[in-house]
Amino acid sequence: MMKLSSILVLAFMLGCALIPNDAHHKGLYVLRWVETPNPKGPSTAADPADVVHFNKFTSYEQGQDFAAAKALLREGDVIAYTKSHREVTADMVKGGFNSIGYGLLEYGHLAIIVQDDSTTGGLRMFSSQSFLGPNTKEDIDTLAKHNWDAYRLDQWDRVNTGRLNEFVRLAEEKAGNWYGYDFSGMFALWNSNLTPSDSRTIGRDYICSTIVLAALYYSGVQLDAVRNGGYLDLCSPRQVVTSPGRLARSRVTLEMSEKLTAATVELRDETEWE
Repeated sequence: MMKLSSILVLAFMLGCALIPNDAHHKGLYVLRWVETPNPKGPSTAADPADVVHFNKFTSYEQGQDFAAAKALLREGDVIAYTKSHREVTADMVKGGFNSIGYGLLEYGHLAIIVQDDSTTGGLRMFSSQSFLGPNTKEDIDTLAKHNWDAYRLDQWDRVNTGRLNEFVRLAEEKAGNWYGYDFSGMFALWNSNLTPSDSRTIGRDYICSTIVLAALYYSGVQLDAVRNGGYLDLCSPRQVVTSPGRLARSRVTLEMSEKLTAATVELRDETEWE
């Protein structure tokens, strides 16, 4: 049986002549099924008040006003990188095979904006790349050299940003260089742990999309992005940003909710008694 990775490469070769030279193509239509979130994901069982979605709020193409686009960005925004078919073809001719994903899928790379934990402060891009692994080597200004769409999670104020920063630090510490990249995930075989709860369960290798998934889970957001528990599933960037999810309620939040519910019942009983 032909492996999924072989199918992807073959589809790219066949699809090159079918994708127009537009500024932002949508990937190969025949591979849209790869980029579909799990229709029976965790959000389907969540309280409606705890269901979250990503909203695309701005886009940028090289040559536009980067200062204006940059001013809109903040911690937690997810950046989905794009390339035109013309750019992908030019990169491939030069031997830039890292651009294959841009030709196959709507987005070829994904990163989440995080706070810089150094003394300089500012915002940095947290992602994972081949032969680099999880890293924050690029700051937000590097976005001026790329085309991208920016997505923001609604109810971001309920996300534990302290946990997000902790995950970034631990992931960078646990990963090495080339072995910090999840090559098995890239070829849709299996993914590193996408539901880490502490430092011991954070994986050592991720691809760009699964590092964002794992970071959000660690911070209290579980998305519906993956199928089959992450096995035989190519989790693409589009799969992440089009996925709904659910917010985890902390123990403190649950205790407060239970106390409020009990108080409401008690007040109702007193009112009815009177």
